[in-house]
Amino acid sequence: MSVVLMLAGAAPSSVVVGASPLAELTAALHAYTEAEHHPATVRWARNLDTEGPGSGGPAQDEGSVAALPAGLRQRIMDWAPLWASYRARYLLPLRAAADRSLDAELADIADLPLERFAELTGYAVRGGNSGAPLDRVLHDSTQRDGLLAAAELRSTARAELARRLLDAPDELRSDLLALLSAAAQALEPDLTRAARTIATHVPRLRAAIERSGPGQALAGLAPSASYRSGPPRVVFDKFHHGIVNVATTRLLVVPSVFGRPHVLVKHEPGPVAVIQYPPLTDGAAQPNYADVHRRLEVLRDPGRQRIARAIAREPLTPSELATRSGMTLPQVSRHLARLRQAGLVTVDRAGRRAYYQLNLEPVRRIGDDLLAALFR
Repeated sequence: MSVVLMLAGAAPSSVVVGASPLAELTAALHAYTEAEHHPATVRWARNLDTEGPGSGGPAQDEGSVAALPAGLRQRIMDWAPLWASYRARYLLPLRAAADRSLDAELADIADLPLERFAELTGYAVRGGNSGAPLDRVLHDSTQRDGLLAAAELRSTARAELARRLLDAPDELRSDLLALLSAAAQALEPDLTRAARTIATHVPRLRAAIERSGPGQALAGLAPSASYRSGPPRVVFDKFHHGIVNVATTRLLVVPSVFGRPHVLVKHEPGPVAVIQYPPLTDGAAQPNYADVHRRLEVLRDPGRQRIARAIAREPLTPSELATRSGMTLPQVSRHLARLRQAGLVTVDRAGRRAYYQLNLEPVRRIGDDLLAALFR
């Protein structure tokens, strides 16, 4: 399944690139409540649960961050269904306008018609908008019962949010806005560091769009995305299906530090679609499942495992490896070729001799890269 951005007829102004404090705040809340999905920020999330100083946000290690107050931690967890894998739509920008303030974005939530707020909240509590409509959930008994049943099947927290939504939607919205403001204040040092990193990537993506067009630039946001012509479109490999006509629905693209490894494409019916993507900060290539699968397949072979163990300790020539492993030189050469193709060995030549050594970093990253690829 996939989400397709149709680009035929789209004007240059149809694609807007900018920062979103609200999107980054909710990405941070998601990374905190589902820390196991975010290898790059798991230590940061755990630090927020301790009483000692933290290690700073994921943008860079600088300064220290106090733990979140216990009451705030619990409130964030209680509301976690709204920023789970299916994010409430209003927690990303509702307008195709770049670099607005958090207060302005929160005001958009406050200004939503109550019926629309309830509908979007209901989809998030339920875990998706692909089922029965919830456009009259505050008044239609069938929609109300359906939402409660779906929420109760998922979790106690979702069921409680559903009941609160149906009983007192205005109060629920006020409490949500208060929580988002409190969380933004508590996480301000981390969000400020993230904002500085994001600010360096916004002009880069704008320049890439001007240089090569939106198709190629947007396809470069994720290993799972591809640009196709005839008609021009960008396809994101996702677990759900959707089509966005960028000529009629403007697209806002926002970088995210805390969102890594997810590439989020929000395309519910409305005036603007949003892509939140994790820009690289270290110059490394983004892992994809095919690369991780290749490394795992290569290391499954017992012969290659013996070679990897030997060259993990010291660089060795193929002849030395043949002697130590009990394999023939052609066998060793074939195994080394497979390891090299997977990026798992380095080669250092001294005259006519080639010394092979295990490339420890990609081996060390296999687990994290697998998680990153699966959760993207």
